[in-house]
Amino acid sequence: MKSRVKEFREELGLTQQELANRVGVSRQTIYYLEKGNYNPSLTLSFKIAEILNKPLIETFYRVPIIKDKIESLSFKKLKEISKKVGISYNKLGSITEMNEKELSEAFDEEILRKIANLLELDFNELFIN
Repeated sequence: MKSRVKEFREELGLTQQELANRVGVSRQTIYYLEKGNYNPSLTLSFKIAEILNKPLIETFYRVPIIKDKIESLSFKKLKEISKKVGISYNKLGSITEMNEKELSEAFDEEILRKIANLLELDFNELFIN
């Protein structure tokens, strides 16, 4: 799971220690969370999002597994997939810059299912990473 905790914490002018104190955890927990080395409980996630005054989905998000797959493909393979799916190469490549919410908004389910199939991914696991 990825987070924007550091970004939002810095917007508020809080140090890791100050956020940790407000949340009731150690500074190290915040440090590891910001580095992506710690997956907080749902309760802790809600508490952090509340303190940062941001929606949970904006604070914590999953990186679509499809991004890793696309980044590992050759130019030729990407061109082939974009042609089969009926979208531009640039639009297909833009997937690597999108989070789960943006990906769902940019592509309808039918297109995502086609892409998943061509990448030999299970559609239901596109967002698990």
